[in-house]
Amino acid sequence: MRFLRKLSLKAAASKKSSGQITVFLALCFLVFLSLYLVCLQSVQKQHQRKQAEQAVEAGMFSLFSEYEPHLLDRYDLFYLDTSFGGGSERQEELCSHLWQFTKNNLTDGLGNYLQGLSLQGVNVNQLVRATDGRGAVFYRQAVQVMKEKTGADLAEDWLLQELFAEDGEENSRRFREDCEAYEGSVRDYEEEEEDEEDGESRRMDPEARQWDGLWQGFSLAAAVPDGYVVSERAVDLGSAPSVRELSVGAGIPQGGEQNLLTKQWFVSYLCEYLTQAQESMKEPREQGYLDYQLEYLIAGKDSDSENLDAVLTRLLLLREGANYLFLLSHPELRQKAEALAVLLAGMTGNGGLIKSLEQLILLGWAYGESLAEVRQLLGGYELSAVKTVADWQVPLSGLMTFLGDPGRYDVPIKVQKGISYETCLRIFLMTESWETLALRAMDVTEGELRQLEGCRNLHLDHCVERLTAQIWIEDLYLERSYGYE
Repeated sequence: MRFLRKLSLKAAASKKSSGQITVFLALCFLVFLSLYLVCLQSVQKQHQRKQAEQAVEAGMFSLFSEYEPHLLDRYDLFYLDTSFGGGSERQEELCSHLWQFTKNNLTDGLGNYLQGLSLQGVNVNQLVRATDGRGAVFYRQAVQVMKEKTGADLAEDWLLQELFAEDGEENSRRFREDCEAYEGSVRDYEEEEEDEEDGESRRMDPEARQWDGLWQGFSLAAAVPDGYVVSERAVDLGSAPSVRELSVGAGIPQGGEQNLLTKQWFVSYLCEYLTQAQESMKEPREQGYLDYQLEYLIAGKDSDSENLDAVLTRLLLLREGANYLFLLSHPELRQKAEALAVLLAGMTGNGGLIKSLEQLILLGWAYGESLAEVRQLLGGYELSAVKTVADWQVPLSGLMTFLGDPGRYDVPIKVQKGISYETCLRIFLMTESWETLALRAMDVTEGELRQLEGCRNLHLDHCVERLTAQIWIEDLYLERSYGYE
């Protein structure tokens, strides 16, 4: 009995010690189990969030894959038409498309939502429209198109120095001033002399008086080469993007639009994708918005004929000013004008009148040469960048005959290389502000596309480059900005 009692006590003591260790392990197990469950729940939440983010990204990608195909096909531009061809913006349908695309990525094959990923709501805002910032969004994407086509990003990094940009802007400003000076010197000279010499001019020989105001006889028909037909297309600019009130989005100018090199990229884009008179007069189109689109960007008129007339007048005056200065700087050519002035007005004995007539003859001669050059440029020929006496085409003795038959010099006497009609257009385009170019380019782009079937109701201010989406998925809130890069 005593022996058994001792064994029993030991057994009891041993059992008590074992029970204390079990409780400690149980408590530890509960702690680790709680931590494990918390981690598991966190992983589950992160997994759900990751699935939601992927579904939203896929939904946004699918939404932007509905880009306007005609803009891409004709102009290599990516935009999402928020009117879906209807003419008026429909953000509800835009949200509906995004809802469906996102939902498809949150459900299984049977259409049931994945666990914890029930789609609750969708909204879109901060739409960046093509017309925002006075056309800055359109401008930047067009520039990017040309950079990608020519692979010029690296070249821009090398060339785009601050000094280069400042010098370019200064040269552009001086060019505009030179254009105005040339135009003033040609047009105002005669007015200054008219009052002083009016009495003497009446006593001059009629052949001498015909030099007075020779440039005023210019007409569009006189500058168009034989066999070319001027387009009669005209449009109503009242509904064009540059005139109408536009829908406003979140896009703004970024400051780089004023840069000269960036502007050159945009002008290159315009020259590649828009039409101009030299090409269109050779092969007239059966339908379209305007045929002389680059000329419209410069002149801004509502008809092809007015735009061409304005550009050719500007080109003629510029060339006349340059040719007039060329004549003044070459004594052998100037002597011929002086001799003719003496022959025509020498009987008056008035030295001032003879000198004035000499200048009028030089201006008239420069006008005749310039008219021949303009016709040749439209005909597809080029002019020398640096003119020499050998490049001069219209002789003084045959000037009047040429003005009566302008087609005599449509084919140059000497082949010249350097300045083409497109080069002249590029120069004129560079003198315009980037806002003017962007807005008028959008006029042409929208007008051209609205001639096509399926684009009759297209508005560029309903075409979006980027937007921000807000998506609610149960207790998750996601906000993503997405666009064409």
